[in-house]
Amino acid sequence: MRINGKLVGICLMGAVGVGAITAWAAGGEPVPNQLKDPDQRIVLQLPPDERHMVLEEMRNFVVAIQEIADGLARDDFEQVATAARTMGSGAANEIPPRVVNKLPETFKQLAGKVHTTYDAIALDAGSMADTQLALEQLGDLYGYCVACHATYQIEKIPFPDEK
Repeated sequence: MRINGKLVGICLMGAVGVGAITAWAAGGEPVPNQLKDPDQRIVLQLPPDERHMVLEEMRNFVVAIQEIADGLARDDFEQVATAARTMGSGAANEIPPRVVNKLPETFKQLAGKVHTTYDAIALDAGSMADTQLALEQLGDLYGYCVACHATYQIEKIPFPDEK
């Protein structure tokens, strides 16, 4: 894909050139509206209590992953299944609808994939006790987590009466 490489190089040179011209035109100083936050993830704005609920669920995901990894290391598939079950589809209803309705569709889809992957880990650990399969499923699970964290950040906004 050499053509794509050249195209990317041309685009980068153009961007650098435009930036240099803009800086020169401004007397060597960056133009204020061209300063960008380096964190370009989509900002989800939630009041403190709702932000806490969403982040708490994420922390619970991590706890379950640790318990699954510990169970796999000890060939304890009962522990693997139990840990995965705690964050499966049954846990998806712990976030109230008023909060879920504020979240983007892609966020909800990724969260759904996380919950159903936990369901699959629980089911397969209980019936197959296959470490390799469980590790592959954990890889998928982490992939959803990484995708979500690479796309979104959650900003705390004041409660309505604190404005």
